[in-house]
Amino acid sequence: MAEARSNTQLPIGGVAAKSVIEEEIEAFQQGIEIGRKYADVARRKVAAWAEEHPGQLILAGLAGGFLLGKLLFGRRRNRINLADLNLEE
Repeated sequence: MAEARSNTQLPIGGVAAKSVIEEEIEAFQQGIEIGRKYADVARRKVAAWAEEHPGQLILAGLAGGFLLGKLLFGRRRNRINLADLNLEE
């Protein structure tokens, strides 16, 4: 079998743990910032679309409200237990 060797040297002890945590925090903050930028761009695009197409916005709102109403306040169906039915009579 061939051996795999790496020349990468990692810091040892508390310095390594601290630098890894700092890198993770920095990456998380960058991700949050990127997410905010995408959300801002999406908000602007939706606002521009709504300004240009107010009728479609009303239809989209009605459709969204209808779907949410069906999902959240839909009629509960009662399940019938077949054992309770006496079909042999």
